[in-house]
Amino acid sequence: MSPDGALATVRQFQSETDAIREEAEPLVARATLFVLSAFLVAIVAILALTRIDRVITSVGGRIVPVGQISVLQALDPSIIKTIDVREGEQVQPGQLIATLDATFTSADLTQAKLQIASLETQVARDEAELNPHPLVFANKPDPDYQKYAALQKALYDQRTAQYTAQINSFDSKIKQTQATMVKLRGDDARYRQRDEILQKIETMRTTLAEHGTGSQLNMFISQDTRLELLRTLENTHNSLIEAQNTLAASIADRDAFKQQWFAQLSQDLVTTRNKLDEARASYEKALRHQDLVRLTAAEDSVVLTMARLSVGSVLKPGDPFITLMPTDTKLEAEIRIASRDVGFIRPGDPCTMRIDAFNAAEHGTADGKVRWISEGAFTTDDDGKPIEAYYKARCSVDSSNFKDVPKPFRLIPGMTLAGDVHVGTRAVGMYLLGGMLKGIREAMREP
Repeated sequence: MSPDGALATVRQFQSETDAIREEAEPLVARATLFVLSAFLVAIVAILALTRIDRVITSVGGRIVPVGQISVLQALDPSIIKTIDVREGEQVQPGQLIATLDATFTSADLTQAKLQIASLETQVARDEAELNPHPLVFANKPDPDYQKYAALQKALYDQRTAQYTAQINSFDSKIKQTQATMVKLRGDDARYRQRDEILQKIETMRTTLAEHGTGSQLNMFISQDTRLELLRTLENTHNSLIEAQNTLAASIADRDAFKQQWFAQLSQDLVTTRNKLDEARASYEKALRHQDLVRLTAAEDSVVLTMARLSVGSVLKPGDPFITLMPTDTKLEAEIRIASRDVGFIRPGDPCTMRIDAFNAAEHGTADGKVRWISEGAFTTDDDGKPIEAYYKARCSVDSSNFKDVPKPFRLIPGMTLAGDVHVGTRAVGMYLLGGMLKGIREAMREP
């Protein structure tokens, strides 16, 4: 009997279980193991090779303008008279935005104008006195100028009369002294002639007295008369010298008075001109201030912010009143990045911006790139309240992919948003195992 026949005879006496066990394995059963193994290998390969985007979502953000915005302020303490716009309103070039009370600026302008009129007439008077010529004022119809011109003309007449009287007084003294000198010179000449005559008489009487033909009394009388004449001659000569000194002093006093008078005029003219220049500058400044009483828009703009002030409130110098943003200015997104995520972000990374005002899945998003990241962290919000540390980043708005939004639509500064920054890719397996690996690394480390 062949082996196969013997095996068949034996199987006839075995149970059904042994028969099933002795039969060959089905093809499906043999393939299941290979399929499961291949599936496991495929999953591992997918986890290792398939990469997904790595995205960091900001903790907040808003739309901000990039271009220069206009901040309307007051140069001086001012009272708000009217407010003609509201926040968010679009204004046209030249449109009135607000009006300030012009009382202070009008008073400054009037004061500067009066000061200029007064100083201009004073300069004209000083020049007329310094370079002696008739006083002529500019032909201005301004009543204030005419009033000050009349006052300066009266002062000019008074000062001219004073100067003329003082010079005439000096001239009178000089002429009187000169006349006295002429008289003294004449007396001196006559006294010298008499001295010659008396000298001859004295010589004759002395000769007669020596020869006994004349008395000594006559000789002594002649000598006494001549001595008296010499004394008078000496007094006359001294008086002449005194008159010469008086004349020189009077001339010097007159010249000194002229020098002092014109020096004072020159000094007054310089001072007045300086004050006039300052007054004109103050007038231009006051005129500019008056122009700034009416606050108007310089170009097509949108009212961004307004100070919490009402009509009648006092606006302090330098305090922002109204902020305008030109409608054609470029906009960017300012986002906040948590300190735990800032290490992954680099300038140039793509950024998708989801505006809070619209559902991103339904209305779309805006795309751009990260322009810069702040060097330091911030720990307070816009109101100064402490919050968890964050970094600021600016993202350009390169394209807007919005759909089914009201027409016309544009991004407005202040719109809140969330930014998704694409910082690269990573494997699916690392995404799934990252948390577990972190837990294993940090487990069982407690002291």
